[in-house]
Amino acid sequence: MNVHNKTVLVIEDHDSIRLLLGSMLSKYYNVATMKDGLEGMAWLVRGNVPDLILLDMSMPRLSGDEFLKNIRQSGFFSNIPVIVVSANDGEEDIRECLKWGVSEYLTKPFNPIELKKKINHVLASEEMAVLN
Repeated sequence: MNVHNKTVLVIEDHDSIRLLLGSMLSKYYNVATMKDGLEGMAWLVRGNVPDLILLDMSMPRLSGDEFLKNIRQSGFFSNIPVIVVSANDGEEDIRECLKWGVSEYLTKPFNPIELKKKINHVLASEEMAVLN
């Protein structure tokens, strides 16, 4: 699997985390970073379709859960895999995200190596699903 041609959309409102994720992931993937769910939706509506979305849950304007519900109900974006990276570690938050089809759920602070493993796993799973 060639991950270098994969696109990851990072939606994170904290500048430092967004910059860290963008810098770290751009070594391996094409990366687009947005500061909230509203920017992320606008980016998608302009015709961009990433291979994976990294999503924070607590954001202004359009929260992660609202963004997730919007894309899952959209039809066009409903199959894009989503990995949540959130400070929310409550079982109810995690259960709700899994109900909306999240592939993985990581809590902050996260281990960058673990995050990359999860991204590669989700992308590989998606590629295998397409081949089968």
